[in-house]
Amino acid sequence: MIETDKIVLAELASLLLKDGQLPTAQENELRRLLEKYPDAKDNLRHRLANTDIHVPFDLRTTDLDQEWKILKTKYNERKIAPNYHRLNGNWKPAIRIAAALLLLFTFVWIWKSYLKPVNYLIPDKVYGQKNDVLPGENGAILKIKGQDEINLMNKQVDGSLPQGIELKDGKLLYSQLKTEESNPIHTLIVPKRSTIALTLSDGTRVWVNSESELTYKANFEKNERKVRLKGEAYFEVAKDTKRPFVVEANDLNVQAIGTAFDINSYKPNAKVLLTEGRLKVNGQENEIFIDAGNGVKMINSQLVAFPIPDMEEATAWKDGYFYFENKSMQQILDELSRWYGIKIDSNVSLDKRRYKGGIKRDVTLAEVCNLLKDLTGYQLTIDKEKLIVNKLVDKK
Repeated sequence: MIETDKIVLAELASLLLKDGQLPTAQENELRRLLEKYPDAKDNLRHRLANTDIHVPFDLRTTDLDQEWKILKTKYNERKIAPNYHRLNGNWKPAIRIAAALLLLFTFVWIWKSYLKPVNYLIPDKVYGQKNDVLPGENGAILKIKGQDEINLMNKQVDGSLPQGIELKDGKLLYSQLKTEESNPIHTLIVPKRSTIALTLSDGTRVWVNSESELTYKANFEKNERKVRLKGEAYFEVAKDTKRPFVVEANDLNVQAIGTAFDINSYKPNAKVLLTEGRLKVNGQENEIFIDAGNGVKMINSQLVAFPIPDMEEATAWKDGYFYFENKSMQQILDELSRWYGIKIDSNVSLDKRRYKGGIKRDVTLAEVCNLLKDLTGYQLTIDKEKLIVNKLVDKK
């Protein structure tokens, strides 16, 4: 965070504590600063969610609207009370009470005003769920070493992007940057409920899935194009025989020249599915070459090649579909959690059966649950941001 921004934030917080509210211009400035530094909001959200900040109630279960009204009333009463400044007798308890009240007031105010309400929960008028959940959308956070983060969820970001980078129709486009002296590391962070497509400076196209990170340089080196992946991404590599394209993911090192492939590294044992061309894959103990239509995965520290039963497995998610073929219930639920931003609460032990099916990713969660009920035999109940899993009761 820039030092001047820290000072402005501190000044605005002081004014808030002094006056109980901020003029519109200053309130907008505070909102702008918190939007500029999403890490600060994420930090606060995490700390509050885990009750690291000890306040007289649990913010996760409290009616904040009611508490807000009570605190405003108490604050104003203390502010105008004629004996407010009289510290008769033992003054230390009074100071502690006042400090606790101000601390509580501050955190509730920040929670109410600056942590955006969940806006992807909607009523369900079709499937009988308590509520429904909208699907995710395009977006990411771009971190450039030595610079401020750029929130690509915001469609108005062109002024924040360095020269040579453009956000167009939800896709991030790189061109060869003119200055070779400055070649910072870029990290593209794709949170839950998001995906993003980008074109790197060499022309390689990449689709990055939810809850993933891709790290790369704005301009690749003269003898190699290297990126690092956490999570899942699909690559269409621009051909360049002089510079192999290398993806590092967990314990795998994947090398390509002009190919198309998917890498899934959500779990420690990453899996590669090759749809075009040829790949060289290095693992912990061995090296393997595969051609299109084959995949590679790690089994007991050894790379093992296998034929891909259905090529749609590699491309479905980037093309906007859930692909449930030969997946367990746990794998299906993991995908739903990433795309809809929900927490899974399973009341039963999930079986190891594999299922067949699929559905578009642009539908609401309730529609997916309706399909899965018939497909798997599990009862899926949506409760705000939680998906509760139960076995269906057999009807006799």
